[in-house]
Amino acid sequence: MPLDSLLSLVEKLREQIDNHRNDLSKNETLTRDTLINPLLKELGWDNPELVMPEFRVGRERADYALLSDGEPVMVIEAKSLGTPLEEARVKAFGYRQKTKARYFSVTDGQRWEIHDYKPASGDEKKTVQIVEFDLKNGSTDEVCVKALVLWRPNIDSGPIAPEQTPILERLPDSPSPPEAPTPNPQPPSPNLDEHEWQPISDPSLEKSSRPPLEIQFPDDSSVSLAESWRSLLVELTRWLVNANHLEISHCPIPSRPTGRTYYAVSTESTHPNGSQFTSLVQVEPFCVEAPKDRG
Repeated sequence: MPLDSLLSLVEKLREQIDNHRNDLSKNETLTRDTLINPLLKELGWDNPELVMPEFRVGRERADYALLSDGEPVMVIEAKSLGTPLEEARVKAFGYRQKTKARYFSVTDGQRWEIHDYKPASGDEKKTVQIVEFDLKNGSTDEVCVKALVLWRPNIDSGPIAPEQTPILERLPDSPSPPEAPTPNPQPPSPNLDEHEWQPISDPSLEKSSRPPLEIQFPDDSSVSLAESWRSLLVELTRWLVNANHLEISHCPIPSRPTGRTYYAVSTESTHPNGSQFTSLVQVEPFCVEAPKDRG
């Protein structure tokens, strides 16, 4: 799926909303045909083996069921443009319970919510909102990145999460080559807990030759870092933004506590000495200077 095609579609859907808002707000079927169906088709849900409208759930029908191997993996409750989504959210969750689909979604064609229902602790489960986006709110590319959570290869690949890099292609399984022995293995950190987590505040992290494999945040979510210090900074910034802990008033943030020459995070991609960020990663609305790890 070329991203420029998705970008073009989002721009077209924005125009449809502007030009036909009054009609769309009065007609759910028109909203589905004009806004919802084209987006699902663009994201890979384009035939009856993959998406089933009016999916029977007991005596009721879910507006859509997204299928994987013939079984519902997500149910979607749709409403006409501008309709409050609270009631739809309750209905979609009920359909999820009856179909055993892991995910459920609600939309009025402009606003989308995607929810996960996953284990919390023991036998308990909890509902977690994965992502929320509005076709009319934010830049087109930002909307596309969030919409890619619904991309069929992403959902087929396993548990989905917000702001993750989507899978671009699925490679055939192949045997892994044997791992080469480590000539000088690093001794374990004395500050590891029983689950082998090490506090990010541990000073020894600065001296370690191996970057961490994963980071776990205070809300118990975690992200794979692919053994990269660069991704540690980016994912930490992204979590702080999404959790509303990082604000524009906190910036700029120097790369070192006493540093005044270079910024690690700022609202602009320029260091105080006038030089541009050389390894810029955009985490809206911030610019992150995330140098690539030395090989």
